[in-house]
Amino acid sequence: MAQNVTLLFDTSDVDYRRGVVTAESVWRAIVLYGANSATYKFAFGATLLEIAATGRDRVALEELAPRYADLLCQALQRNPRQCIATSSKFLDACRAFNAGDLDRDTLHRRTVQLGFTNVIDAFPQIGGAPAPVRYYEDRRKNSPTPGLLLRDELLRLARSVHAQVLDAETAARWRLVETAWATGVSGAVLGPSLVYDHAKQELLLPTRQRRKSVTGVVPALNGYQDGRCAYCDRLMAQGEASGPVVEHVLPWKLVTRPFWTGPDVDAVWNLVLSCTPCNQAKQDRAPHESWMPWLEQRNNDLIDSRHPLRETLITQTGATATTRRENLKNAYRTATELLPSTWTPPKRPHEGQCTPGKTPPISNAPTTSVRA
Repeated sequence: MAQNVTLLFDTSDVDYRRGVVTAESVWRAIVLYGANSATYKFAFGATLLEIAATGRDRVALEELAPRYADLLCQALQRNPRQCIATSSKFLDACRAFNAGDLDRDTLHRRTVQLGFTNVIDAFPQIGGAPAPVRYYEDRRKNSPTPGLLLRDELLRLARSVHAQVLDAETAARWRLVETAWATGVSGAVLGPSLVYDHAKQELLLPTRQRRKSVTGVVPALNGYQDGRCAYCDRLMAQGEASGPVVEHVLPWKLVTRPFWTGPDVDAVWNLVLSCTPCNQAKQDRAPHESWMPWLEQRNNDLIDSRHPLRETLITQTGATATTRRENLKNAYRTATELLPSTWTPPKRPHEGQCTPGKTPPISNAPTTSVRA
């Protein structure tokens, strides 16, 4: 009987980015993807969600300014660099407030004058084109009280179950961006040294004195998976007891094997989020090789999108897509030689939610990869 031979990492049928257009997915695309020249969009997005949660559909710039400025003042206290430009009159005003040289009322006036000049136009853009979902209408011109008209798409999103998760994802992306700038990520300083803390589920940046927490892994990765399990594609419940779970694709158990010579499995390239049922079913096994293109494309996608972890992933996986594929193939071969039993993830539905009481149909029977 002929064996079914799988070509290692054939990506022809991979659907990593499904292209589902919802208010939630487009918001994530705006916040999580694209170049970052300043962190204004993170503060602006967080402010919009907070105000929209009150149900108001009109907001003046004077009402946006206090929270928007507060978030940026707090960010400057964490990291003094919040943009790639050498100077910013608005950020200078925030710095002056932090130093006690500017009172709060003056800060708010300068925020109205300077803080929204570009961010209102730039925020609803993806790749230089208008986003497919509009969250507000600009009412700054020809109005006695310049501001925004908040659309139903934003009002519903801000009052949905997704709002808190989106806020955490925005904060995580913000921490990654500012840490990258502060440490000179373009020189790969962040890349080789970023480590994962199992107990805290955080990405840490070692310094001479201690390991500095950069951000939590769950909010840092959740948005790029659209809140779905990496294996079964179901929406993950957000409670502490039900997930998401930080999952090692190639099992962490490999580090206990004396003959493991592959890359560090405790690094970002090998970390994904899964629902609790898939995590429990997978155990200390690698996924079947038919799933591995998902990981390959996830890593390529983050690198190509200029993600703050770009240098980290390049350092860990390789400078080109070809090199990354070969390195991943070699790591997978070695892993499945040391731990031959693999796990086949369930089919990838596009509806439903993983909760402890609703386990997706998962095959627990050990399988073994067959390669040419």
